[in-house]
Amino acid sequence: MNKINIKFEKISKRGFTIFELLITVSVAVIIGTIGLISFSNVRFYQDLKLTTQEMAVVLRNAQDRAISQESGSSWGVYFQNPSSGDSFYELFSGASYPGTAVSRNFLRSRIKFENPPINSSLTVIFSPISGLPNSPATIKIFLSSDSSASSTIIVGGNGKIEY
Repeated sequence: MNKINIKFEKISKRGFTIFELLITVSVAVIIGTIGLISFSNVRFYQDLKLTTQEMAVVLRNAQDRAISQESGSSWGVYFQNPSSGDSFYELFSGASYPGTAVSRNFLRSRIKFENPPINSSLTVIFSPISGLPNSPATIKIFLSSDSSASSTIIVGGNGKIEY
């Protein structure tokens, strides 16, 4: 008779130690935190870009309305940067501010005006038919959390609006 040799091998159950799990979880938390902070910063910069585009659209809207002589008057945009309260810009019709207000937009909480400076205002009025501004103007905004992150809108004397 043949003998069958059965060998029993000791099967070792190997898993992760608590130390290895703690390191893995710590690395995941650090990477997640960095990703969240980066995402927040991207969102802030997108707010700055969006606000700049919105201001340029309002300026172009005022210019287009002046060219088409809507309401038979000049059109303009008024930028207000108070020392307390919310900064805003307002589309209006008329030869000067305050004219007839059409829309008012407040700056997002993390965006501030650099120009006009605190406690001052800036008014850009476009002439009927030509659409030329009463004078060249520069509007500058920045992130309150990062003053180096800024955006500038230039209204040239020739009526060109750039940002």
